[in-house]
Amino acid sequence: MLEDKTKKKILSFIEGKDYDKLISYLDSLKTKHAGTPKTDIKRFTTKELTKQLSQTEDKKKREKDFFNLGKRYCSMTEPVAQEIGIHIIWRGFAHNKKETKDILLKIADSDNWEVREYAAGAFINVLANNPELYRTILTWAKHKSENVRRAVVFSALAYSDQKDKSKLKNAFEILEPLMYDSSVYVKKNLGPFILGSHLGNHHPDEVFAQLKKWLKINNEHVKWNIAMTFNNSFGNKYPTKALEILKELLPEKSKVVSRAVVSTLRHLNKRHSNLVQPFIKKEGIEI
Repeated sequence: MLEDKTKKKILSFIEGKDYDKLISYLDSLKTKHAGTPKTDIKRFTTKELTKQLSQTEDKKKREKDFFNLGKRYCSMTEPVAQEIGIHIIWRGFAHNKKETKDILLKIADSDNWEVREYAAGAFINVLANNPELYRTILTWAKHKSENVRRAVVFSALAYSDQKDKSKLKNAFEILEPLMYDSSVYVKKNLGPFILGSHLGNHHPDEVFAQLKKWLKINNEHVKWNIAMTFNNSFGNKYPTKALEILKELLPEKSKVVSRAVVSTLRHLNKRHSNLVQPFIKKEGIEI
């Protein structure tokens, strides 16, 4: 829990608009593990900065202020500045769309893994608030950097609103070209994480329907992602349907796919051995 003295110190810099001193202070609070302050400190700081910049009634000026501070922070070397900056600048996208897109790509390709986490969140928010970016995001799915492509995977969550399922097709269109991606970094965030843990748990019917369409694709990376979609709580919730999908992946000569199937079966077997054991016996699989 964030200490009151830390809150007061952060607020004093924000109220005084001492934005550079704020970063220096935050940098002094960084942990050895991540090289940046704890998450609650950064969330509080971002929330208070956003609150301050949102006080301006003039929409264009407000967008300009967000862009300028976001750009300022994203150009600094401190990881915490980039983390906060990327969550400030997307709010100013309308002020300078080209430069904001350039900065999003730059931060998404950071050498710092935690900075990349914050960039992924910014990809979700900027797309959710600026639908016109959809076509641009599709082109970024083919970016040369696996770090950027991984951030694009996260952007699909911009369409995860449970009240409007019609836009889920956009999420699937973003993910489809990335289903073929051979990058381990991209894959481990796609099938088991974004597609299964997130979209699967919130939109099971739509995800099952989409997986059945993707089963027609003869590509080992696509099949790997399909199998790994159930290597999580989504698979635990729907073990019978998960086994139905896994059955469609058998028999499989590709070691990439067969290992994914076995891994997922091992996961499912922990809670649903009554279903998995008969399944592997019938299919002749050892796990």
